[in-house]
Amino acid sequence: MTFILQPNVRKALLAGSAIALTACAGLQPASQQGVPGQTVTAPTPKPAGVASYFEVLDLMAPGDAVRQSTALASTLTQAQQNPTSSNRLRHAIALGAAGHSSSNPVEARRLITELLAGAHDLTAQEVSLANAFLREYDARVALYADLARQREDSERQMKSIGADDDRRYSVLYAETQRLKKALAEAERKLEAVAEMERTLTPEGQ
Repeated sequence: MTFILQPNVRKALLAGSAIALTACAGLQPASQQGVPGQTVTAPTPKPAGVASYFEVLDLMAPGDAVRQSTALASTLTQAQQNPTSSNRLRHAIALGAAGHSSSNPVEARRLITELLAGAHDLTAQEVSLANAFLREYDARVALYADLARQREDSERQMKSIGADDDRRYSVLYAETQRLKKALAEAERKLEAVAEMERTLTPEGQ
């Protein structure tokens, strides 16, 4: 069954549809259009990752002394010329990395401790990473101290053994000299006895 709209009704519907479309077009998210008289809030930057710190560790890996020294010098230059928290942490990690001739976990531990104790803009992830390296450096420093004590004990024992050997050698040398003198004295006495016997024995017997 077909309905025929009156001209006046058709005009009213068209006008209502136009108003509705206009209103929909004006409805935009506040983040895109903004509200007059209000400041649009900029999106919060994403936290920095920790990939750059692991890249530093890769550069400090054993195998190429030139690469290691270059990477360490680069992190030091960045930390001095642009001492951001991230640059300072990267330098500390490079300095404390094991496997290179300039490795210094004691100084690296001091740098990280100083960094975390002061004002910094490290993310929670970076702080966790820094604390993890602090624990590693603490363990390495304790291990190095234990190795140093063992080395000192070994050297002390070797010196003690050497001193004992020297004393034993001195005793053996003195005993050897005494025995030589006793043997020489015995030979002299035997020779004297033999000479006496020759004197007492008549010729021709």
